[in-house]
Amino acid sequence: MKKIYFKLIGLTMGVFMLASNKTNAQVYVIGNGEYATSVSNDGNVVVLFGLDNNYYWTKDKGVQQLGEIVPGSYNGGVSTVTADGKIISTNVVDPKTGINQIATYNLEKDEWNYLGGLGKIVDSETSSVWGMTGNGSAIVGIASTSDGYGHAVKWTKETGLVDLGSTTPKSASRANAISEDGTMIAGWQDDKNGARYGAYWKNGVQHLIKDNNGNPVYEISSVSGDGKWLLGSQFEYAMKWSEETGVQLIEDSNADPFYVGAATATNYDGSVIVGYYREFPGPAMMGDGFIWTKETGKISLDEYVKNLGYDNLGITFSLPYAISKDGTKIVGVGRTTEEAVSFMISLPKLGTSEVNKVQYSVFPNPTSDIINIETKGKLSSSILYNMTGQKVLSSNEKQLNISYLPKGTYVLKTIIDGNENTKKIIKK
Repeated sequence: MKKIYFKLIGLTMGVFMLASNKTNAQVYVIGNGEYATSVSNDGNVVVLFGLDNNYYWTKDKGVQQLGEIVPGSYNGGVSTVTADGKIISTNVVDPKTGINQIATYNLEKDEWNYLGGLGKIVDSETSSVWGMTGNGSAIVGIASTSDGYGHAVKWTKETGLVDLGSTTPKSASRANAISEDGTMIAGWQDDKNGARYGAYWKNGVQHLIKDNNGNPVYEISSVSGDGKWLLGSQFEYAMKWSEETGVQLIEDSNADPFYVGAATATNYDGSVIVGYYREFPGPAMMGDGFIWTKETGKISLDEYVKNLGYDNLGITFSLPYAISKDGTKIVGVGRTTEEAVSFMISLPKLGTSEVNKVQYSVFPNPTSDIINIETKGKLSSSILYNMTGQKVLSSNEKQLNISYLPKGTYVLKTIIDGNENTKKIIKK
């Protein structure tokens, strides 16, 4: 594969290498201005969209090209990577046919698997990928049918590429995302006039989504891993939807028809959602990214990163596009004072049973007053953050008094023997 050498836009190579090589680095600049669209759980593999081709990035190799597309053709679709970083689904030309199509690439074996289409070729393309399960067992996207219209498709090793159909004759549909068990697929359906509305396929049956007033919602871009929450936009607002709750808006006080938003990605259970608001019409890199949790509601992603104490490398996080399957990495596109850049943010991991390289324990947890940190290593720092990312306590002692803090969930970040560790703390 052809190596694509770094020429960082708006940032010096020295700044990038500093961010990449520090073991505690939490913000990275990725690639050469392409859009970051997916990331592995450990952050070691990021896939990128470019106008001329697709790419992937690793901390060791930098940016690598993912095959090639037909010269001069449109690069459709969104490349994705599995949770373990071993398999990438992308759009590439099959060297045997000369046609762009969905394919998978095995990074360890350096092997391609071309998935074909539904028998029709339009503008040198027969299919394109838009989503994949975390283990790579199922892939979704769009493929051209015999009548020339694109239909949503789902691929598995057992079934091959399956046409999910269109509920409107001679109109297109597309699958954008899929739940981890493969039963819930999110995307869109065009009506007979070409208007595009949000849709989902549950166990292969398509349903259109309407808000509480009976209005159809816009395109659905993402689904939570458990299949419960679908994300997208409704009018000028970012929104989420479930069968139990219906449409729930993620509002911004400045939203209007010329300042619009959308929710773009979520973790497994929908407890963390990212998205954006931006002027319309306007480019993606000029938006304002946000992060939403049940505890905090919507807050600026810029402010969230700042409150975590991270070095933002001068980036405004305009469009967070994807979250890793475990919810610890965010990738997307942002801007510096000069140019657009792709970024990766490494978040504190909130799992109560996470395994750390440094052996230590925190007890009692939950607690109403005292936290004890037990370790044989050297504790140099303990910082407690609330769920908005604000630092509420800092110490170098092994016992912390949090009796004065409100009840809720916090993140404890410790540095032991020079290694950073995080644990979720429950104040009862």
